Amino acid sequence: MNFIFGIIILALFILALRVIWATALQLLNALKHVSQTVHSYRSKRLGRNRLPVIIPSIRHEVDWLAISDSVRQEIQTRNHGVNREAVRLEAQLQTKLKTIEIYEADIQIAKLERELLKIKPVIEIPEPEVKKTRRSKKQSVAVAGVEAQKVPHQVSQLRAALKGNGLSTPVSESVRH
Repeated sequence: MNFIFGIIILALFILALRVIWATALQLLNALKHVSQTVHSYRSKRLGRNRLPVIIPSIRHEVDWLAISDSVRQEIQTRNHGVNREAVRLEAQLQTKLKTIEIYEADIQIAKLERELLKIKPVIEIPEPEVKKTRRSKKQSVAVAGVEAQKVPHQVSQLRAALKGNGLSTPVSESVRH
């Protein structure tokens, strides 16, 4: 029996400790919140009552132009990557605008051609069809011989023209087109 009462008293003691511990944690949290509120109130009040900051006077003369130039140069060096990107994007924009202008010009040309066709239709003359006849071998050889005779004649005229300008070419050299 004493054992059972001991266990019950021990359980009640553990419960009492847990209640006391939970109450203490809640009190600590409440104190923390109050201290934060008081601190923020103080900082706001001190901020309103603060004196303005006065820039100390400089005893020697300062070259403000040199300082502004150095600041401007620093800003430009920091923005150099941004400027390069802007230049690249500007170039892309210009090329796209030129392409659009070319397309618009093509459209205008097509419209003008269509108007021209409405005013003056194109008359196409059909080419006369030549009937192919069979030739004997002697006729084809004769035609080939006439064509072969024309080529050396043209070559000789070309050589004569070149020799007339003071240029000399060997006879064995052939003309290539």
